[in-house]
Amino acid sequence: MTQPSGSSTAGWAAAREGQPAKPGAASAGSSRSLRVRVRLFAVVAERLGTRQLELVVPGGARAATVRDELARRNPAQRGLLELCRLAVNGRYADPEVPLRDGDEVALIPPVSGGAADPGAAEVAAPGRGGAGRITAGQDGRFFVTAAPLSLDELFRAVARDDHGAVVLFVGITRRFTGPRETRRLEYEAYLPMAAEELARIGAEAEARWPGVRVAIGHRTGPVAIGEASVVVAAAAPHRPDAFAAARYAIDALKVRAPIWKREHYADGRVEWVGVGTDPATAAGPEAAGAAGGEADGTGGGG
Repeated sequence: MTQPSGSSTAGWAAAREGQPAKPGAASAGSSRSLRVRVRLFAVVAERLGTRQLELVVPGGARAATVRDELARRNPAQRGLLELCRLAVNGRYADPEVPLRDGDEVALIPPVSGGAADPGAAEVAAPGRGGAGRITAGQDGRFFVTAAPLSLDELFRAVARDDHGAVVLFVGITRRFTGPRETRRLEYEAYLPMAAEELARIGAEAEARWPGVRVAIGHRTGPVAIGEASVVVAAAAPHRPDAFAAARYAIDALKVRAPIWKREHYADGRVEWVGVGTDPATAAGPEAAGAAGGEADGTGGGG
């Protein structure tokens, strides 16, 4: 990551992980400085050359202060950074939310429905299973995993005696998107936030359609052609609610889950879906937030 030229701006000090931040960096008039951990993912991590760093910010700093400072230090990436949503301590946050000492601030690039960052898997999670599984929800019905997804497992997680219908949506890696041939997909996720966001989406669907039961599983890492990258299961007493809940869940997931998809094409190009090879051509934050679009949106894998 590019360091500021000359002395640091008053009120700021930054250090890469493992290096102490400079003390006494509070801006004039602030009572104390705040130390925050910054997490970067997908194309942003690649462009800035790091996945996490520590910033010391002046008292009274907002979530947007972190994004603004990164843009100041990396002016060539300002357009990309402005596309990012912000999360504080694993929840989406308004840019104006005030920061507290010890907060974790994540920059969330446009999402595409995705997989896990190997380093992120070390973050304390709501629950763990085998094969790199991170779970959320009281009974672990919402999870991301490096292992292949089991339709039977998701079916059994939702089907109950009072249900008369179960809908399974399965997103798979397709070989062609128009004339472009895909060799494979890779997914990266912000954990544990990704699993927790799946659980929140499921809870919303269950509240909207009483009697519905939802489960969601999402792959991380490489996903080959024809393999499932995401499975949504929705059970209900009657089929209209099961279909509606499944549709709601996959559409919300494509917009909200902090999961990113990197597409490897047969011509050798590699592209982060939702941003593309040139972030400067992206349409803006509103368009980026909806980059996942429909359940069978851009690129393979759902």
